[in-house]
Amino acid sequence: MKLPRRFVPENLNPDDEKKISELYRSLLLRDIPAAATPLRDWILDWSELNSVLGEVSCRRYVAMTCDTKDEKAAKAYADFVENIQPVINEYDDKLNKKLMAHPAKNELKGEFGEWFKGVQVSLDLFSPDNIPLETEENKEIQAYQKITGGMSVEFEGKTQTMQQMATYMENTDRILRERAWRAMWERRLKDKDALDGAFDKLFKIRKEIARNAHCRDFIDYIFLAKHRFDYSPADCEAFHESIEKLVLPLLKEIYKKRAQKMGLEKLRPWDLDVDPLNRPALKPYSSGAELIEKVDRIFESIHPQAGKWAREMQAQNLIDPDSRLGKAPGGYQIGFDESRLPFIFMNSACTDRDIYTLLHESGHSFHQFALANQPIVAYRDVPAEFAEVASMSMELIGMSNLKPFYGDDHEAISRSILGELTDVIWLFPWVASVDSFQHRIYSFPEHTASDRTDIWNEIMDRYDAGIDYSGLEAVRGNLWQKQLHIFECPFYYIEYGIAQIGALQVWANFKKDPKKAIDDLFRAESLGSSRPLPELFAAANIKFDFTPKTLEPLMQVVWDELGA
Repeated sequence: MKLPRRFVPENLNPDDEKKISELYRSLLLRDIPAAATPLRDWILDWSELNSVLGEVSCRRYVAMTCDTKDEKAAKAYADFVENIQPVINEYDDKLNKKLMAHPAKNELKGEFGEWFKGVQVSLDLFSPDNIPLETEENKEIQAYQKITGGMSVEFEGKTQTMQQMATYMENTDRILRERAWRAMWERRLKDKDALDGAFDKLFKIRKEIARNAHCRDFIDYIFLAKHRFDYSPADCEAFHESIEKLVLPLLKEIYKKRAQKMGLEKLRPWDLDVDPLNRPALKPYSSGAELIEKVDRIFESIHPQAGKWAREMQAQNLIDPDSRLGKAPGGYQIGFDESRLPFIFMNSACTDRDIYTLLHESGHSFHQFALANQPIVAYRDVPAEFAEVASMSMELIGMSNLKPFYGDDHEAISRSILGELTDVIWLFPWVASVDSFQHRIYSFPEHTASDRTDIWNEIMDRYDAGIDYSGLEAVRGNLWQKQLHIFECPFYYIEYGIAQIGALQVWANFKKDPKKAIDDLFRAESLGSSRPLPELFAAANIKFDFTPKTLEPLMQVVWDELGA
């Protein structure tokens, strides 16, 4: 839904630092009459420029992660980060000041008030000294991605990515599973020191950024920078405790029953994904194209708008599904700001879990489609606590029709749903672990790599669900290194726990009235970030609440559905 440009030249060279600076400078020097309409026009011009450049940055990021060995793509992204992003950062601060000083600003409070709150925080946090540090941080993240993107294993006579190796964890041959698991972790541990070094550099940069912003520490800084206006670090710690008390016992019971079914005294880490009754792994599809086609059919069956958006993604090749050598690990959805289109990146490996990954990322994509009419780019950047509701809801809703993959094979469908709901329960303790780890290490500014290992082991002990890591202590102490968010998006993880509570409520609504539940969700998504979190949740007919009062009954619903 790309709109005609009204301010930015159609032939703008996004690498022309001089021309881009001139455009920003013209916005800064524009004489804006003391009235709402000309101020709104100026805001839209500014947003358009940020949208154009934002899309360039996102497309280059996509190209780089799709092939980390492509030096040309890496250079194009690095050049933008080093040369253009600092210009954007510098002028955004100046334009923020111009906006907040304008006499007609309050007349636009009804439309842009939520954005104005964020602008004020950006002004409070801004330091010119942080512009080169943010550039350096992006470069170090790129270096981290190169390390992880280069990981592969020689196994069973061929070179395989970590994502491809993960498929062996569903193999019924326990000896093979163990060999594959050990091969993966031997490879990961080869880069342990490199990853520790990468994190040390990122940690140092982030400490300096917080100091320059006159914050007590990076935790204070990031809560402000993420516009976490509706909850605090203390709320996160209370959530960790609730998960420990209300969810961890459920996971322990699941693992205990799994061990009994497998005839094992204790589960080892390579026993978690295989079918406990030793049935062959589910094979729902054989190619990325087939995965996309069948997920699209699910969406068409549950809601006409979801089906239409899914088909649009397919038609425009806005999904890169397959794992391959040199491709960065993980998965994400990213929005192309000017085109107002989403893009999905994932590493499929022909597993049942891939169905839910694509359902998840498609949920993010539907969010992008739903909010495309938001007038400013700031409102098309959604708080993660609600963005993840959009994605996680689609995982749970998608369970309602798995026939495109499994036909009338009720056993396969039951196994798939069991796996998804078990993952829902597993996720909460992992979220608490990752978030608690980040709170601990960022509260310990002079820690070492060894200290990090000790802290992580303490957290692993706290959320121990009964997995036997004896003899594998080096792996257990470095499990945190698998979580890319810790490196790339500091403190982006508690949102998954908060959002899962929201998604479970959407799912409960869907079970009562499917069309209304999805209509409510899409209506809330159309608001973008123009409303505070509690209002976004309320618009979807769910509560923004992650206290035991809401968590406990939802866990009971999942537990009942599991038939546990």
